[in-house]
Formats: sequence, structure tokens, C-alpha cells
Amino acid sequence: MGAESGSQRILDAMEKGTRVEQIAVARARLGAAGIKAGFFIQFGYPGETFDDIMATVQLVRDTLPDSIGVSVSYPLPGTRFHAMVREQLGAQTNWSDSDDLAMLFQGTYKSPFYRKLHRLLHDELDMRRRLQESRTTNQEPVEKTAVLDRVPSGSFTALAELDQLNASWFELGRMEERERNAAPTLLAREHAQAAAPDLSKEWN
Repeated sequence: MGAESGSQRILDAMEKGTRVEQIAVARARLGAAGIKAGFFIQFGYPGETFDDIMATVQLVRDTLPDSIGVSVSYPLPGTRFHAMVREQLGAQTNWSDSDDLAMLFQGTYKSPFYRKLHRLLHDELDMRRRLQESRTTNQEPVEKTAVLDRVPSGSFTALAELDQLNASWFELGRMEERERNAAPTLLAREHAQAAAPDLSKEWN
């Protein structure tokens, strides 16, 4: 599923035509039908903030897709997005010219931030799904949003992994300021152009 983002603001900027709640409903319906659901997620769309990123993280936490694919936003030729950042691309004119999770334009953050976010979101989803499956195997009902609040007592490995996960999120928070671009590309906003004055008319 091309979920892309858990932020409605970003989905609207992408002109996706979908609502965040529709993503959650679709995932729930697929799961109820026994169909595995994978999300494609992209970070780094022009104007995306840390709050938008965390809204996407929360979408993954709340819905627990079976798998995720994470990338940064790549400007494909022929799109409005590409036109916005074309002058920044230089010799790199297509995503296939880029290294893994390397930003081709000046986004909100630099590439190391997105690489850390990529690894961290995968690690968290893996842990949440393992804990959920463990609860299901033991026939204990569990709310998806509370999975990490109910780590089995005595599970020292799980607790240690949770501590490491929390430490990694704190590290990402520290990187947020360090890896932020000073002049990121912002979302393009189309404004109606004011009509030129008619200078042929005489005004009193």
C-alpha cells in the first residue's frame, strides 16, 4: 500500500487524495481477511517537519503493518515535485542515480538523519510485531498501541531491546537539530496571481 505518510498535511501536499484514517481502515480490513499488508513509506517530502515524521511513525505503531518499505522522497521527472527542486539536482536527474536513502535535494534534514530513521522504524516495527505475536500465541488480548507497555515480566532480552530502542529514539531527537538544513526546500504553495493594472484607463 502506498501509505507514504501518516501526516494529512503531507498527503495533501503530495496530492495523494487519501486520508490517514483510510490507510488505517484498509490495513484493518486486510488483516481481518487474512491478507498481509505492507506499507510503502517515504520521508523527506519538501516542507515535512519532525511532527509530520512522528505522525508517520505513530501510524506504523497504531496499525502494525506486516512489513514496511522506507525511502526518502525522490523527484521523478515530469512531476510538480521535480519542477520544484530541478535546479538543485545537478547531474543527478533521477532517483536511480542516488545512493540508498541519499537526498537529491535540500530537504528538512540531511541524509544521515533519514538513514537513522529508516533503521529505527524497522527495528521498532519488528519488536512490536514480535511482542504482539507472543501475546497472541499465549492467547492474551492486547491493544496494538499498548504492545510495548506490556512486555512479559522476566523477559530480560525484550526489556534490554526496549531500552536500546528508546535510547535510539532519543539519539534521533538529538540528530534532529544537528542534521537539520538551514534553508530547506519548502512546500510549493500556488497563489492566484493578481491581475496587472490597466494603465490605459484614467483614474481621478
